[in-house]
Amino acid sequence: MFKKEVVCLEIGSSKLRVIVASEGVNNTLLIKELATREYDGYFQGEFVDEKHLAPALFDLFNSIDFKKKKYFKKLYISLPSEMCKVINVTSSVDIEGIGKASKADLENLKFQAVERAKIDEGEIVSVSPICYYVDDNQLSNPLAVKGRLLTADFSIIISEKATIEKLNDIFADLGFINVEYVCEALCGALGLVSEEERKDGAVLIDVGHLSTSVTYIKNNGISSLTSFSIGGGHITNDLSEAFDLVYEDAERLKREVVISLAAEALDYYDLPSVEGKIIRLPQTDANAVVSYRLEAIASAINQCLIMQGINLSSYLPVYLIGGGVSKIKGGKDFLAKCLGRNITLGKSSLPGKDKPDEAIIFAIADYALKNCE
Repeated sequence: MFKKEVVCLEIGSSKLRVIVASEGVNNTLLIKELATREYDGYFQGEFVDEKHLAPALFDLFNSIDFKKKKYFKKLYISLPSEMCKVINVTSSVDIEGIGKASKADLENLKFQAVERAKIDEGEIVSVSPICYYVDDNQLSNPLAVKGRLLTADFSIIISEKATIEKLNDIFADLGFINVEYVCEALCGALGLVSEEERKDGAVLIDVGHLSTSVTYIKNNGISSLTSFSIGGGHITNDLSEAFDLVYEDAERLKREVVISLAAEALDYYDLPSVEGKIIRLPQTDANAVVSYRLEAIASAINQCLIMQGINLSSYLPVYLIGGGVSKIKGGKDFLAKCLGRNITLGKSSLPGKDKPDEAIIFAIADYALKNCE
């Protein structure tokens, strides 16, 4: 029996990751390859250093010997939230024939939604149904349901043509025959939030190195998506400036900080520096620097939720992924306190692969396997 296999690329704000995966038993993933390369990332949806993007991608794919292993036939490319935009459209069709909604009706709805969106600029990444209605009844699956009018709310995700064309050129040079673009936020929300929770809606917050996104998922579509160019790397930079540290030492300090501790005046962090020395820094000062930036990130997230018009009811699930906050000791709880919400870390169900900063790459592979031909 033919076993599905996919090759997927994650475009992170500081790293590029490629995964080769196939189907395992009980809907699990079998990971054949997983490789990472650091690069300069992106800012406000634009690559910081376009000149070195292609060499970084060439190096990444060569590290898994992708041509010799014949991984170059098709590639799924996950676009970050800063490179995506969500358009919500409602379309309706009369149910014909025997008065039961058919697959042809669903395709007609989808076609009408794209027409109604009037997308003159940008490339369509995905078209996902959020809700279906047969007459006045809301349904998750309207097939074979009797009625007169079939209506659907769709989530259409688009990206700029220039971005797609730029990436197409790079992967054509790499030798990929076929590429398909997916939205990172959609993959993450579908892969990490349960179907039951998505029925009433859920929020996925992804705080990366240089970027943060806030996604509101309803059923199988993104109702709203916002992002901003601040992440965990800005906390590192703050520590570097505050204590005159080289970036590597500031990153190490960030990992030492325990934001949940009530530090006192004589408490210190003893930090081994890259030069082999021990740097002693006051815990109160270091915690204050980290807290200040976390509060700023929380404030920006809250503004995203307000812009999206999300009613943060007490039962609405909120998940956090990415390494920008989750890798800070006490960071998740501090963020939850700032937002006044309970927050759950989003994790892959794969054994030994349950880190929030790794969750998205496995969600991308899972999405690709479920949607590949």
